[in-house]
Amino acid sequence: MDWLWLMEHLKRKHPTLIAITVSTTDDPDSDLQNIVTIDNFSNVQSPSTSTHNIIQNQSLTLPPAKRSRQLKLFGSTKHTELTITEKNNIDKSLVKMITADYQPLSIVENVGFLEYTKKLQPLYTPPSRKLLTTKLLPDQYNIIVSKLKSMLNNVNDVSITTDMWTSDSTKSYITVTCHFIYNDNLYSPVIATREVCESHTGENIASALSYIFNEWNITDKIVTIVSDSGANIKNAINEHLKKYHHPCVAHTLNLSVNDAINKNTELLQVLKTCRAIVGHFKHSSSATEKLREFQKQMGLPELKVKQDVSTRWNSCLIMVERLIEIKNPISAAMSSLRRAPNCLTATEWDLIADCAPILKPFEHMTSELSGEKYPTLSLVIPLIRGLQYTVKNIKPDTHAGILLQNTLLDVVARRLGCLEKNSIVAKSTFLDPRLKKTAFGLADNADNTQKWIIEELTSNIYSNNDDENIGNNISETPASPIVTRESLNSLWEHFDSKLSQVRSVSRPDISATLMVRQYLELPHLQRGKNCLDFWKQHKHTFPELYKLQLKYLCIPATSVPSERVFSKAGLLTNTRRNRLFEQ
Repeated sequence: MDWLWLMEHLKRKHPTLIAITVSTTDDPDSDLQNIVTIDNFSNVQSPSTSTHNIIQNQSLTLPPAKRSRQLKLFGSTKHTELTITEKNNIDKSLVKMITADYQPLSIVENVGFLEYTKKLQPLYTPPSRKLLTTKLLPDQYNIIVSKLKSMLNNVNDVSITTDMWTSDSTKSYITVTCHFIYNDNLYSPVIATREVCESHTGENIASALSYIFNEWNITDKIVTIVSDSGANIKNAINEHLKKYHHPCVAHTLNLSVNDAINKNTELLQVLKTCRAIVGHFKHSSSATEKLREFQKQMGLPELKVKQDVSTRWNSCLIMVERLIEIKNPISAAMSSLRRAPNCLTATEWDLIADCAPILKPFEHMTSELSGEKYPTLSLVIPLIRGLQYTVKNIKPDTHAGILLQNTLLDVVARRLGCLEKNSIVAKSTFLDPRLKKTAFGLADNADNTQKWIIEELTSNIYSNNDDENIGNNISETPASPIVTRESLNSLWEHFDSKLSQVRSVSRPDISATLMVRQYLELPHLQRGKNCLDFWKQHKHTFPELYKLQLKYLCIPATSVPSERVFSKAGLLTNTRRNRLFEQ
């Protein structure tokens, strides 16, 4: 009511003021402006001339209309091009997309991609293919190489995995991965992939590897090189490079399984039938459709058959498990097909169902040892013991199952049982605070490993001492305190004498023995914990043991890291990218 009275008062007594306030009728915010103007007049008490002048002056000094202020702000922030920083950030994301998703470099020339980028950011123009190959990709590569070389310069021990591969364009490549612990974290970068044009002799492979090691300045830091057991690669590592070769444990597991299956005639025949069934469904669209129809009718998930590949680990088990999983629908589908291979009999279904659980632990062990983000060599000994225990406790019902079980136990003991006596594998297990001596199957092997650790610790302590300390350490009798003019009447003479005796007794071998004993007396770290975190917390408690674990816990149990590179290389060197260089 007060507001209406005020408006009526202004119309009757101050008509000119009303004209000023409504002069912005074209402004969509004019109502808001009018309200603000009226609020400014809330102190009006009488229609005097002075009051009218004050009000009129207040009205004339009001800020400009809101529209003009908005137009000025909009005009001042309008962009016509991206800043250098914005463009560089988008270019980096493009390079990351190409490398992470294995996209061809020609994607920047594709019409669809160009249209898509224009919709996302009209001001951005993707770089040309030439700019990608000559500047953007090399720049990012050089940045990563610089960071990696800086890290490698600050570590003393590294391990290597390597593998060779032939692409679909008949080019041979060798790849190298480097494994090391830096700032208490495990790193496993790929440091090189090179084309090998010469024949794959031990000498040529060694030459290629030596060039890569020298390029990264790690030749003298290599603890061991992990690869498959090919004669040429072993010859290159042992005879030409003079490095320690450690066979890939996953390859050894796969060879053990293949040996056991090949010695089982009954199982081989059933697997041959399984491959024929899978091959038929892989190549027949009508058979696949029949399988899908029966799965729908039975309310089962629509699963396809899986083919085993001779070069792929555990693929035989994967094929058999899938057949068992779709047993009912695939049996129904085969009975309704006019042309189909022989189906498995009830006895044969029982046989593969009996053998699959025996092969399953090998798949689990392969998967456990194929990790790259945690130490794996230390897990080999306890996993071998666990594998033997698990397979031994399985109770097969068929003759083929019993034969497979016994053969696998014999092959594993022959091929892998010796690793508990391998000094590098054993030291790695001993230095894992989750395992220590408990993981060993035989107490003698655990005790021998403890001696190896003490001997290496003693040698390291000797080499780290200066000449004066070495002189004190090797003395067998307490050294006499140094008597000087100032110390003759010193109150510290008795203490100095005792300290000299302590130094003479604390020889490196005794220090190493005490350090190992204290380490063993600590409670075991939980199996699910990261052993590198333990050493990070105890690096000052056991400084020499800490340095030793940097050497042995970085070693991978398998050559899977380098083989993964070539699994991805199948995506890299496809028909759209078959002209890529090895970089």
